[in-house]
Amino acid sequence: MNRVIFEGVLDGIVVDRIVRDENFSMPSMHIHPEYEIYYLLEGERYFFIEDKTYPINKGSLVLIDTMKIHKTSDYGRAAHDRFLIEFSSEPFATFFGAMCDIPLQSLFAGHSGVWELDEKGRRTVEGLIADIADEFRDQKPHYQTLVMMKIAELLLFAARIKTGGRFGAGEGASLSKTAKHTQIHGIAEFISNNYAVIKSLDEICERFYINKCYLCRIFKEVTGSTVQEYIHMRRVKKAQELLENSVMSVSEISASLGYGTVTHFERMFRKHTETTPLKYRKKMRLIRQKVRERKEEELDRP
Repeated sequence: MNRVIFEGVLDGIVVDRIVRDENFSMPSMHIHPEYEIYYLLEGERYFFIEDKTYPINKGSLVLIDTMKIHKTSDYGRAAHDRFLIEFSSEPFATFFGAMCDIPLQSLFAGHSGVWELDEKGRRTVEGLIADIADEFRDQKPHYQTLVMMKIAELLLFAARIKTGGRFGAGEGASLSKTAKHTQIHGIAEFISNNYAVIKSLDEICERFYINKCYLCRIFKEVTGSTVQEYIHMRRVKKAQELLENSVMSVSEISASLGYGTVTHFERMFRKHTETTPLKYRKKMRLIRQKVRERKEEELDRP
C-alpha cells in the first residue's frame, strides 16, 4: 500500500513524501528538465543514474541534475519512506542566485550524486524537510519564500558535503559491486558512448562476449528498462540538447542519432517526452526568453 504523507505545490516546485509498504519499481527510466532532490528516510533502494547503480539506505541524499536518466527500484526490504522535491529552473534559480554566491546550475553540475549522511547530517536534512512540510501545511504569510529558503539551505548543505565542509556530512555512496551490476555498468557506459552508431544487440553481445537472452534479462533486471529502451533514451536525451542548443533541423538530428527515418525518431521522442521535437524546441525557447526577461527586470530595478 502507498501512503501519501504530504504533498505541496508552488510555482515550479513540487514536494511530496510517500511511504510504500510493498514492492515498487518505477515503470521505466525517465528524464526531465527539472532538478530533483531525493531523501530516503527509511528503507533500502537501488538508484540508477545515467549508467551506474547505487544502493541507497536510510539517510541517503540524492541530487539529480536536469536531463539525467534515472530510476529507483527494489533493493532489500520493500517498505520505504522517501521525500522528493522537484523544481523547474525558474523562478527558483533567480531566487537562489540572489541569495547565494553560486548559480543553481553550477551547484547541480558540481554537486549532483548520492551521499550517505552521518547522524548529524541526517538530523539536519530531516529538520529542513520537516520545516518545508510545516510551511506548506500552515501556509502562513510569506510561506512561499520560506519554502524556497529551506530548499536553498538544503542545497547549500549538499554543496558543503562535496567540498568537505563540517556540516554533518557523510561520504559519497559506493556503486553496487555485485557481478551483474558491474557487468551492466560497463555495458551501459558503452551504450552511453556509442548510442548513435549501435545497429543491433549483436554488436553489444560480441563486444562483451555475452549471450543475447542473458543480456536482455539482466539489463532489464538491473536498470528496469530493456537495452533498446536505454539506447532510445540516450538518443532522446541528446536530441533534447540539440533541439535546445543548435539550429539543426529535426531530420538532421534524427540522422545524426542513428535513426533510419524521421518518423521513427519522432515516435521515440514523443514516447519518452510526451511531446514532439518541434514543440519541445519551441517550449525551451519560450523558457529562455522568460529567463532573459526576468533577469532584465532584475537589472532595471533601482
